[in-house]
Amino acid sequence: MSDHVETKKKIKSIYSVKTFEELLQSCTLSDEDKAIMRLIYLKGKPLSVIADELGFSESTIKRKHRIILSKLSKLI
Repeated sequence: MSDHVETKKKIKSIYSVKTFEELLQSCTLSDEDKAIMRLIYLKGKPLSVIADELGFSESTIKRKHRIILSKLSKLI
């Protein structure tokens, strides 16, 4: 299984918003990247909706998400 898929599973298994926020604060993600993660994992919004809200294409959000997961894989 690829790292980003495993990281996604670990993130989804975080049940506490506080723990999720602590994870985001402990890394060097941009505010935009943190917002993307909150929209995906806390708000449960589809990537297409996030793309519309943030003014990106869906493929850009997918790419950003994969990069973010790669960064987070080193922390969890």
